[in-house]
Amino acid sequence: MITLEDKIAIQELVARFTRCSDFGDWEGLAAIYTPDIVTEMEGISIRYEGVEAQVEHARESDRQAEGKNRHYNFNLIVTEDNGQVFAEYVFMNVNAGHAPMSSKIVVTGRQRDTVVKTGDGWKIARRFIQFDQKISLDF
Repeated sequence: MITLEDKIAIQELVARFTRCSDFGDWEGLAAIYTPDIVTEMEGISIRYEGVEAQVEHARESDRQAEGKNRHYNFNLIVTEDNGQVFAEYVFMNVNAGHAPMSSKIVVTGRQRDTVVKTGDGWKIARRFIQFDQKISLDF
């Protein structure tokens, strides 16, 4: 059974993903995943498998947004079902822009991370994303 301390650690795990991804801490980002991490997105045939693929996707997002890619996560709920632990939340991805008033919402949706407790703390083992808008990725 997950404890209150586990729930706090999982919330911080999701926050670390956001901070590392948005500010180019690629080593920190790699550390939050299990080696066999898989990210799948509803309606898109692209799958990111393994830590290197996750980090490369974040690097490319950062490059395309010229360092202004920002993730905001809301309404996080940590649940346990049949021995698996999930962090479920809604997200908003924003391009912060380079000038005041130039920020743009890129996409919103829901995310479900399957998380596991390891000797190094909680890690993301699987990520499933459902977008609110129809999108396509070219990377």
